Amino acid sequence: MTNGETDILLRLPPRALAPDERDLVAEWLGLASDIPTAYVSARQIDDPVMFRRVVISASPDGRPTHTIHAPAGRRLWVRLTIGGEPVVELFDSLRAALNSIRRVLP
Repeated sequence: MTNGETDILLRLPPRALAPDERDLVAEWLGLASDIPTAYVSARQIDDPVMFRRVVISASPDGRPTHTIHAPAGRRLWVRLTIGGEPVVELFDSLRAALNSIRRVLP
C-alpha cells in the first residue's frame, strides 16, 4: 500500500465498535497485564482525533502509544503507533491488531 493510500485510510472516519468488539478489547486488556490503559473513545466530548478509536497506552506515563480503528466502509483495521515517527499497519481483524501490540488472545 502506498503512503497516499494509507493517508486516505487514516482520514476516513472510524466506525463505531460493535459490542462484541468492545468485549474483545476488554478481554485483551485483562490478559495484557503490562498494558496500563486501553479504552474505546466514544464520547462526543473526546478528542476528535481519538473519537471511535481504541486508544492504548503501553507507556508508564499514560500517554497513548497506539490507536486502532476500522475505517467506515472498509473491512480492515488500522493500527497507528504514536511517538517518534508514526507507523501505520493494516490488519484483517481487531484480534490481530490487538495481538500485534501484545500477543495474549488465542
